[in-house]
Amino acid sequence: MTDKIQTSSISNVADTAFWIAAYRAQESERADALFHDHLAAQLAGDRGRQIAAAIPHTDIMAYAMIVRTTAIDRLIQTAIACGIESVINLGAGLDTRPFRMQLPARLRWYEVDLPAVIDYKNAELQAERPVCKVQRISADLTNEQERRDLFTRLAAESGKALVITEGLIGYLSNEQATTLSQEIFAEPAFAYWIQDYSQGAMRQNRHSRKLQKHLLQAPVLFSVDDPIGYFQKDGWKVRQQICFMDEADRIHRPFPSMFPWSLLLRIFPKKMKALGNKTYGYLLFGRTSQPEHSKKPAPSAT
Repeated sequence: MTDKIQTSSISNVADTAFWIAAYRAQESERADALFHDHLAAQLAGDRGRQIAAAIPHTDIMAYAMIVRTTAIDRLIQTAIACGIESVINLGAGLDTRPFRMQLPARLRWYEVDLPAVIDYKNAELQAERPVCKVQRISADLTNEQERRDLFTRLAAESGKALVITEGLIGYLSNEQATTLSQEIFAEPAFAYWIQDYSQGAMRQNRHSRKLQKHLLQAPVLFSVDDPIGYFQKDGWKVRQQICFMDEADRIHRPFPSMFPWSLLLRIFPKKMKALGNKTYGYLLFGRTSQPEHSKKPAPSAT
């Protein structure tokens, strides 16, 4: 798959999987690695390394992806402690958590992505053995009927499930994200949902705009001021929230040196950490009894 692509530009959404795998490979090679993804370098290949090298401020992007990875690892463990029987990873890309994390052998792990990604992953990992039961499913998640049929099938066989949309929501329009949220909530078996989010004016800073030029074929579409509240209206309730800078502090990984952010962190540490925490984070949603849009208004007094 990667041999056919010579350019270092991102040509479609599937390419982002190679890009992020390259960052996990870089982390795994560090002496102070926060996790060891022994398959990341193989999966990323030259394609992933080329993309990562071409992305502006790649050190910042690598930092953000590693913080995201460790935070979502923690949220997964929380969901496991809550008794989930299955994980449904939508837009799974080249994620290898079933091979690197300590997971219960009984856990069923479903990976859903485009056929080209699934075929590539199956071929590369055919000799590897996961720590739990893994099933990969080819599906176009933008196809509403295909997605709904898939959710109906998985809800029937998965038991109490956790849905993960790591890095996926940003590539959906607001309308698509709402539909996805409501469809996940419509399946009672889907008890928990993990997602990453960005909010507020700082998510559109000039460094983000530079990155967008490299994502013309995989544009970030989702844009709301309050993504947490946006999904809560569909019936979701925050069970655990991990903020970006809090997680960075927990893993003792200093912010990369980049003007002006590293300077501002030294001069205004509390203010800048609060800003980072307000802008980026990771959520474990659970279910409420009823989404707000389905609640009937109370009868007026007469």
